[in-house]
Amino acid sequence: MKNSTKQENSRLNHIKKEYDILIIGGGITGANVLWDATLRGYNCLLAEKNDYASGTSQATSKLIHGGLRYLKNFEIGLVRESLSERRYLAKISPHAVRPMGFIIPIRSWFQRIQLLLGMELYNILSYDRNKEIDPDVQLPKYRWNSVTETIYKVIGLGRKSLKGSFQYYDYANPNPEKHTTEFILSAKEKGAHAFNYLSVTTLKRQNSGGYTVGLSDEITGKKILVSAKVVVNSAGPWADVIESMAGISAEKKLVRSKGIHAVVRKICGNECVVLSKRDGSHLFVIPWRGKTIIGTTDTAYEDDPDKFKVKQSEIVDLIDEVNYSFGFAKLTLKDVDYYYGGLRPLVEDPGSTEGTYSASRKSEILHYEKEGFPGFFSALGGKYTTSRAVAESLVNAIDMFSKGSETPSATKFTPILGGRYQNLKELVSEIQSKYPQVSGLKIETLVRRYGSTTWRILQGKGSDVFRIPNGELYYEEEVEYIVLHEDICHLTDFYFRRSGVGTVGKLDPPERNRLDKKIAKLLGWNVERLGQESKKVDERYQWFVD
Repeated sequence: MKNSTKQENSRLNHIKKEYDILIIGGGITGANVLWDATLRGYNCLLAEKNDYASGTSQATSKLIHGGLRYLKNFEIGLVRESLSERRYLAKISPHAVRPMGFIIPIRSWFQRIQLLLGMELYNILSYDRNKEIDPDVQLPKYRWNSVTETIYKVIGLGRKSLKGSFQYYDYANPNPEKHTTEFILSAKEKGAHAFNYLSVTTLKRQNSGGYTVGLSDEITGKKILVSAKVVVNSAGPWADVIESMAGISAEKKLVRSKGIHAVVRKICGNECVVLSKRDGSHLFVIPWRGKTIIGTTDTAYEDDPDKFKVKQSEIVDLIDEVNYSFGFAKLTLKDVDYYYGGLRPLVEDPGSTEGTYSASRKSEILHYEKEGFPGFFSALGGKYTTSRAVAESLVNAIDMFSKGSETPSATKFTPILGGRYQNLKELVSEIQSKYPQVSGLKIETLVRRYGSTTWRILQGKGSDVFRIPNGELYYEEEVEYIVLHEDICHLTDFYFRRSGVGTVGKLDPPERNRLDKKIAKLLGWNVERLGQESKKVDERYQWFVD
């Protein structure tokens, strides 16, 4: 890249020539595989061709959930696994989850009885949901809301034939991009290597065992070769591209499902509303950081995943569905402050005819040993909530391949960087006693965002404050910490993934200008480089007009 800095030119200096495991893809699955394998003592390298969590992992509904709707397909095992994993994520990263109420309006007595059975089963399957969990993020049992209570909680809801609503609880995950990156940074702290903007260009099996992998640094253009005993393909929607690069013909077909969301003005209360679309699928209206997220869509995508874009017509269709189901909203394109979308990688059995909405979210772990590629593993399908379990199973398989026996996984109980505390209130009190000069509001804000990483952030010096469109304040110390310690290569990495500063809408020009200059100074960018980076941020707010 023109204008690359001295620090960028040297970022690959410590990369090794040989690794036990090379992980391709820095989404939530690859991040968890890196974390698990590193804790088990493997020497690992993760390569992500864009930024961490820039693909499917940034395109979620920002929820950690058990998947209530999968009960309709009798996928009880998947729901129980999801509920267990929901608890593990709350245990190892309590700062990254928030209890969220979900309201399902009921319009017939049959629907009420049917859903009551579903609620009871969901409750039974989550019997241990609060075991060893910080009181601040414990989840209540479901409840029934009367018609009056329902209207009070969901003002814009149509009242025709309304019988009331069920309210159950899962977790919101306000910044899954940051959460994903924390798994990677936690592994790096334990000695793993991981690089964003490092793409795989060649992948060849060695006659003596293992693989030779060509890597290209997207920042500087440098090309290097490394070897790995094991390759893990966790490239999500690009998984079949990686398999083809290696020369593997996969039996399972990867199907890409396109999902989009829009961030709009606040149109709901404190609970998420689950609405039915005209085609019978569901739609979420989610309270989020003083705004509302609406989504998601679920349509088959058959184009090149590198050509993915969100079209204006798709945003208009999404808005129309919300206005139809939630008439109070009266949304227009002018209400869209931000949008995002991505591709879900679903695994389809040969001959399957079910659509992407009904397709299972089960994961598949494939080892292509019989096809002549020993030590080449692919992780396909799955969902954000169950990614830790997928990683555990995959590293178990690597253990069996490499050592002939499994070593225990520690990821169920080992907290990641921000989750190293037992109780939120105690953490706030401890930090306040150590930093009496810092305001309580600032400490509580930082702890809510970063958990125990707040200790490190407050070691920095800063007095500046940046205000973003939803009224949230971002402090100079947290900006410095993120920029210097969390692999920021582009301005878009900071705005849309690590901090989430840009995901609630465009900043006011004076605030944006101050923040951009601060980041440029920290990273040693010249005026020309800052101009290029700033332009990329502006482009992110423009959707494709079709």
